[in-house]
Parts: sequence; structure tokens; C-alpha cells
Amino acid sequence: MEIRLARSEDYPEIVRLQLQNTPDRLTETERQQGFVVSSMDEQQLAAINQALGIVVAVDGEQLAGFVCMAPSQTQPRHPVVEAMLASFGQQQFNGQPLQQQRVFVYGPVCIGRQWRGQGILQKLLAAVKDHVRGRYELGAAFIDERNPHSLAAHVQGLKMTALAPFSCQQQRYQLVVFSTAA
Repeated sequence: MEIRLARSEDYPEIVRLQLQNTPDRLTETERQQGFVVSSMDEQQLAAINQALGIVVAVDGEQLAGFVCMAPSQTQPRHPVVEAMLASFGQQQFNGQPLQQQRVFVYGPVCIGRQWRGQGILQKLLAAVKDHVRGRYELGAAFIDERNPHSLAAHVQGLKMTALAPFSCQQQRYQLVVFSTAA
């Protein structure tokens, strides 16, 4: 398994993997194993990759998973990211307000079905931390409340910290953060 920064030739496979894992393309049983709420195109992926980066897991010739990273000040922003960032004024981590820390946006993240449960998410997170260390103190992500598998993977599995939830367009999301320190 190769963990590396994405290249432009990875974008079609990232789009394909993401589209295979949106709620409208999954059965109820499949949704219980996690889903992504975004649907980015290759142009958006190129902008994300140029701004901060996308880390991919590649198994031979196949994309096994990916995670996106974006500076919190990136514009334009998805409405859920906007709502998450707006909640930072009421949120603290390690005794400091989030607004006073250098925070980047982590996600979306997606692991292909056949590679789940093999430690790829941990390897992607380690690569993310290596990539941003020194530039950012915290990563922040939102997880749809209807996605308890993802919340458990990030909080119990990756030891991220769940802060206060927030809402956007009548949907609730859990804010999770993690330190980029080693």
C-alpha cells in the first residue's frame, strides 16, 4: 500500500470512489458502514490539492482511499464548512478557543469497501499530520449525525476529540478535531 500526495491522474478515481459512497447510491445497510456527503469534481479536487493537499492510498493500480485537506480560509466554502467554522467561536480544544488556533479542514475522507478495516485510515491520518505539521495546530472535520460509523472511526478509532455539534440546513453535524503534533 502506497500512501502519498495525490496527482492529477488520481482525480478521476477519487471522483469515482466518492460517487460510489454518497448516501443516494448506497443501500441502508451500506450507509451504516459510512458515506461521504460531498461530490467534488476534478476541478475542485485540483484546487484542494493545490491549496493544501489530498493524501491517497494506492494498492497496486487501484485507489484504496483518500482524504482532502484545505486551509480554513479557502473560498468559496461549502455551506457545511461555513457553518462549522462559524461554530469555532463557541468551541475550545486544550483550553484554547478554536479561533485562536491554526486550524485546517480535514475531509472528506473515504476508504473503498474492499480496503476497510485494514488500517488505511490510520495511515492516511499519519500522512496528513506529517504534511501539515508546523503550519497548522489542529485539523477539524464535520461528520453527519446520520453517519455513526464515521464518527466512531474518527473518535474511537483515531482518537479525535468530539466537540459541540452544529447545524446547517436543518441537518446536525458533529465537529471533531485533532492535534497535528506527533
